[in-house]
Amino acid sequence: MGSGMARNLLKGGYEVIVHNRSPDKAADMKRFGAIVALSPEEVARQAEIVVLSLPNSETVATVVLGKRGLAEGLRKGSVVIDTSTIDPTVAIEIAGELKARGSYFLDSPVSGGPEGAKAGTLTIMVGGDALAYERSKHVLQKMGKSIFYLGESGAGQKMKLANQSLVGVYFVAIAETYRLATGIGVKGEDLLRVISTSWGDSPVFRHFMKVVKSGNYEDGASIKLMVKDLSIVRGISEKEEIPMSLAKLSLAHFRKASDGGHADLDMSYISRVLEG
Repeated sequence: MGSGMARNLLKGGYEVIVHNRSPDKAADMKRFGAIVALSPEEVARQAEIVVLSLPNSETVATVVLGKRGLAEGLRKGSVVIDTSTIDPTVAIEIAGELKARGSYFLDSPVSGGPEGAKAGTLTIMVGGDALAYERSKHVLQKMGKSIFYLGESGAGQKMKLANQSLVGVYFVAIAETYRLATGIGVKGEDLLRVISTSWGDSPVFRHFMKVVKSGNYEDGASIKLMVKDLSIVRGISEKEEIPMSLAKLSLAHFRKASDGGHADLDMSYISRVLEG
């Protein structure tokens, strides 16, 4: 995800400074014209706007507030755009910490997967300071096609979790329906042709059919990320006493896939888990 967004910023004429905990990935971006930094702090010292794409809440907190983190190098007025999907309470806490130091944190999770990141067509859901959003909107527009400012800190993450609740359930429902359809003799190409013009259609359905047809589960949004997202949904729903039975059921299926050694595979692999 991060590499796709960074490449679009480079194509847009921005000077891009990158840091990655995996040196090989940073080296790849250098080939496209990015400048490689040795730490988040070093990035922050050179950039007015910093974009994060990280796997979970803990990593975001460490990269921003930890040793040699962004907070140690951010200049007054700098903006951190976090495109990760994390717990809204963590986003709110980090925003408060940076505000006290004179900079800004926009929780800006994205939807659209690696394909959308590469194409620059992501949907971006933004929460945080309105003026910081206006100042950094030009960067968001290079990474996404549909950009929504939703209000105070945490608002972007709350909307993303609503989206992920649907996506998680969609994947399981589509995988189960695919098993039924093919099991009773419906051809995969006919299923795609008909459902893609019917009420059962969705971007998730089309992605699923594309991946299953190709047999390539190595790319795309991973099962472990859905486990992380639905776990956050479950935690919030239990705290707020809001029943989320379908999201919990979907989490159980994705967790089974992850525990079975398939954590890094595309979410569409859930169909293979249901078969087992």
